[in-house]
Amino acid sequence: MIRCILVDDEPLARERFRSLLGKTDCDVEIVGEAESGTKAIPMIYDVKPDVVFLDIQMPGLSGFEVVDLLAKPRPHIVFVTAYDEYALKAFEVHALDYLTKPVRLERLDRALHHLSQIHIVQQATTNLDALRKERDHLPLSRLTVHVGQRLRVVNLPEIRRIEAENKLVFVYLPDGRYRTDFTLDELEERLHREQFLRIHRSHLVRIEAVKEIIPWFSGTYCLKLDDGTQLPVARRRANDVKSLFGKS
Repeated sequence: MIRCILVDDEPLARERFRSLLGKTDCDVEIVGEAESGTKAIPMIYDVKPDVVFLDIQMPGLSGFEVVDLLAKPRPHIVFVTAYDEYALKAFEVHALDYLTKPVRLERLDRALHHLSQIHIVQQATTNLDALRKERDHLPLSRLTVHVGQRLRVVNLPEIRRIEAENKLVFVYLPDGRYRTDFTLDELEERLHREQFLRIHRSHLVRIEAVKEIIPWFSGTYCLKLDDGTQLPVARRRANDVKSLFGKS
């Protein structure tokens, strides 16, 4: 049994794909459908499908952005789109398959037979790790945080600071703090350098949130944020802080 999720912003496209899956000779179960990338991400975490049939061009989050925001363990991805120009890119980043709309039954059968021949547990992480690695150098425009059993997609301007605590990473928003699956090192690499600054092994801050630089002991500093929070600047990060804020 192959458990799958359909993600497409067009209801008629999902309906047609659902009908095709019913005609294939492979044993397939549709365990979820989503009309947007934002709704697909928590569904993927919740039902843990073997494969996601994912449209690329959607309002909000594109198919590639959905993959960027998926933490381990990750399912296989089969891109489904009307646009041929994404085919080469999809295969270059090791997507399992790429289907062009309107999808033909024979083509879908080939994709499903291919999937059934792969050891799902061993290969799922490998395939999408390669996809994410291909895009790891690109800056993040959003990230996900946990809200109970759900995932919330956060726009970067909402973030005040990010903190590592006991091997967990928390994102501070105006309405509270929330855990993310990204590490602090990953976020330092992928957040815009002109927007966020690493000041300590445990702290990343939004530069616009910094309101005061306070001299601290042994020639280092403490940053006071717009919400009154005070954070220490590590000695090796002091020059970065002084340079950024024009302090000699």
